[in-house]
Amino acid sequence: MRAAHPLSPHAFSTLRRLTALTAVMTLTLTMVSCSIGESNGDPVISSLTTQKADDTVPRNSKSDMDNEPLSSAVGTVSMITSDENRKKGAVSGDLTTTVVSRERSTDKFQWAVSIKPAVANQERTEYADNAQSAMSENMDLSSTGSAVVSPDGRYLSLILLPAEQQSGETAADLRTHIVVLDTTTGKTVRNATVSGIVLGQALTNSTLAVETAQNYFPAGSGKGTITTFSLTDTSAQPSSFPTDKWLVGATRENLMLAPSLLPDDCFNECSIMTTVSLLNTDGSTAGSISGVTAIHPGGWIHRFANPKAASDFQQRLEAASKDDRKSLSPSREATEEQLVNPSIKKTIDITGKRTFERGVPNGLGLVVYQDVNTGNGSTESKPAFWLSAADDGHPHTENLEQFSVH
Repeated sequence: MRAAHPLSPHAFSTLRRLTALTAVMTLTLTMVSCSIGESNGDPVISSLTTQKADDTVPRNSKSDMDNEPLSSAVGTVSMITSDENRKKGAVSGDLTTTVVSRERSTDKFQWAVSIKPAVANQERTEYADNAQSAMSENMDLSSTGSAVVSPDGRYLSLILLPAEQQSGETAADLRTHIVVLDTTTGKTVRNATVSGIVLGQALTNSTLAVETAQNYFPAGSGKGTITTFSLTDTSAQPSSFPTDKWLVGATRENLMLAPSLLPDDCFNECSIMTTVSLLNTDGSTAGSISGVTAIHPGGWIHRFANPKAASDFQQRLEAASKDDRKSLSPSREATEEQLVNPSIKKTIDITGKRTFERGVPNGLGLVVYQDVNTGNGSTESKPAFWLSAADDGHPHTENLEQFSVH
């Protein structure tokens, strides 16, 4: 057995200095790691072959997919998470999501990756048993949920489940990874980590924005914060600014914030109207839009053209009795609706029509439907035109037959 000899005073002094230096270096590295939004518990992201992707995410397997395929600039992206995620109490760190991109018209394989821990969605977040669970419904919002695409279709951002349950931890202790992929190659552009309850995320064409809070709302005790991460200079430090509003979407270059969450769409009665603030990614004000009823991916905003007339009619309708409501009819000004894209200063009249979020031939978009008389006294809903988030915003009328069923 080797004997242990006591240290000499000089050796002891040297060891003490080394120990102190090591502690300082460790603290410094920890501070740097936190400041750039990275952590030692980074997700495991692996490239997959065509065969492996087909085995995991077979073509025409929509019933097994986590959500509807997402449209990118070059194709459609599908995701499937291992079956364990559908069981209550499953450990999120054991789940893997497979993400596959295929060419839009031919279904030809482009790239695939596996991500562990899994991508969050409403069901998995609800069963995660942590402070984030109460926000599960927000994970499926098309503009700010767990899977969003930038207006130009170049980036896909995914909110992941915590690697461990983190049950019992406070909101401030919760750590969440957000992974941004290049939709052309599948390569990781940025891996960010945020603290607190995630209220939502959004992508401009160059920036990831994540809203977090210490409660289930951004105002007051929620102490809402929006943290932005550059996607064009991935070595740049993230920046943040406080907010008491909800992150509800993004245009090509601006973030969209509102006093309350907005639906993805309003099909019959767009009764909720609000004003959306447009912010630059540094938090400075870029403008505002009133009369907003819904936010769509890619920066399209659904609004009433005359918010005051629409609000006045809604108030009259609410104050009237059930019988009186039948005789009330709105003016043209009270019903005129628009789709607005602030990035390209485009306004489209959609009065009397309905909008649906759909993948279009060049990425994210909307299909606008209208009722058409069939000749036998009935009407049929048919596509009138489609809009893209990636071009100049003009209404497209070519190839409408692909949207005949919705």
